[in-house]
Amino acid sequence: MLYYNFNYKEFTYRFGFTEHDNGKKSRRNKVLLNFIKDKNLLKECIKKNDFTLLNIPNVAEFKKTMFNKVMEEGGQSENLPYKVELINYTFRSSKYSTDEMRGLCEDSDYKSCRYINHKNNGRIFKMKAGKFIRNLILETEFGRKLSEPTLIYLQETFSEDWQTYSMSTLPKNNLYVNDNFRDIYSSSECEGDFCSCMMNRGLHTFYKDAVKASAAYLRNTEGKIVARCVIYNEVHEEGSEKVWRLAERQYSTNQDNLLKRALIEALIRGNYIDGYKQVGFDCHNAKGYVDIYGNSLEDKDFWIDCDLETYELLSYQDSFKWYDISKRRAYNFSDVYYDYCLDTTDGSIDGEDDENYDEFHDEYTDADTVTVIYHGREMSCSVDSLEEFIWIESEEIYYHKDDLEICPVCDDWFLEDDGYKSELTGETYCCVDCLNRAEDEYREEHCHEEIELANAA
Repeated sequence: MLYYNFNYKEFTYRFGFTEHDNGKKSRRNKVLLNFIKDKNLLKECIKKNDFTLLNIPNVAEFKKTMFNKVMEEGGQSENLPYKVELINYTFRSSKYSTDEMRGLCEDSDYKSCRYINHKNNGRIFKMKAGKFIRNLILETEFGRKLSEPTLIYLQETFSEDWQTYSMSTLPKNNLYVNDNFRDIYSSSECEGDFCSCMMNRGLHTFYKDAVKASAAYLRNTEGKIVARCVIYNEVHEEGSEKVWRLAERQYSTNQDNLLKRALIEALIRGNYIDGYKQVGFDCHNAKGYVDIYGNSLEDKDFWIDCDLETYELLSYQDSFKWYDISKRRAYNFSDVYYDYCLDTTDGSIDGEDDENYDEFHDEYTDADTVTVIYHGREMSCSVDSLEEFIWIESEEIYYHKDDLEICPVCDDWFLEDDGYKSELTGETYCCVDCLNRAEDEYREEHCHEEIELANAA
C-alpha cells in the first residue's frame, strides 16, 4: 500500500501547527493535536490524498466539521430511517427519534435528552446528553472511525451545549444589557469574584469613557450577578465595511462554563451580538471569536475606536490590546503599527500602579509577570513564583508540572498530550526516536524470554 511506510512523526509535526495569513504559525489546540495523532486517520488521509480533516484550524471549526460529517453521512444512509432533532442539529438513527419536544425533558432534567425508542414499542425514554450523542455518532461509519479522545470531546461539548440550551427554555437567570459597568466589576453585586483581576478596582469607567460598549450580565433569583461580559458594539473588520457586535471574554461564578454559555445563548436570542469570544477554549486568544452560528472568525482582523490618553483609567484588555494613540484605535492583532499594549493591570498606560496581577496565585505582585499555561489555560504568573512551572524550549512558554511528564530515555520534560506511548514497554516518551530506542533496548533485554517461550511451545 502507498501509505505503508509513511513517516508518522513528520506528518504529526506538519499538521501540528496552523499557518495564518501573515505567515506566522501557532501551535494547534490539544484537541486538534489528539485528533491528528490518530494513525488510522493519517493513513486514511494519505491513502485518499485528502488532508482536509488534518487542516482544521481551530476547535470551533473542528466541532462543526465533526457533527456535519455525522449528519451528512446519516442523511445518506438507508439504514438510519429516523430523525433526531437536537438544538440546531438533525441526526439520523436506526432506532431513536424525537417528538415535538425536540429532546427537551418535561421534568426539567437539563442534562438529559428525551427520545422515542422504536425498538421498544415506540416508548419514550430519556438518556444523558453525552451518552445519547455518542450513540448517534457511532451509528455512522464516520463516527465509528473517530478516536476515543475525539468522541469524549464531542460528548463533553455537546453536553455543555445541551444543558445551556435546555436551561434557557425555563430561564432562572435574568439577562441585562446596559451601561451598568460598575455592578459587573463589584464583588458586592456578583456571586464570587469571577477570578477577575479587575474586580473592585474602580476601572470600569474605561468602558463608558473610552470605547463604545455595553455591559451584559445574568442575575439569579437572589439578585446576584452570576455571569458577565462586555459587548463591543462597533467592531470594524479590517479591509471591509462590515461592523460587528462582539461579546468579549465571559466571566462567571466559579468559572462555570455553563453560566457563560447561558449568557451567550441569551444574548444571541435577544439579538444583541453577532459573535463572541469562544467559551473556555482559547479564551485568552485575542482572535478567538466565533459568529453566532459557531463559525470561526479567527481569520479576520478587527479594530475598535478607543479614545484613551496615557493617564486615563484603563481596564485590562483581553482582545483589543494593541493601541495606536494617534489614530485612537485598538486592534486585536499585532501586525500593525501600535504605540502601547493595553493588556496591563496597572490601571493606566502610564502604569501609576507598580503592582502586577499574578492570575495563577490570585494576588498582586511587585515583580514582573509572564504567561504560563495551566491545564490548557493561559494565565499570568509572577517571575518570582514559577516553582510549579517548567520552561519548554520548543514551545517557548512555561507549562505547569501537572501537564508534563519526564521522558524515561532522555529525562527531558514534555507535554503529556504530546507523548508517544509504547504498547511494548507501557511507558510514554517525548518523541519517536526515544520510543524506538526504548523498545529496541526492551527487546534486547527480554529476547531470551521470547526464546524460552518459543521452545516451551
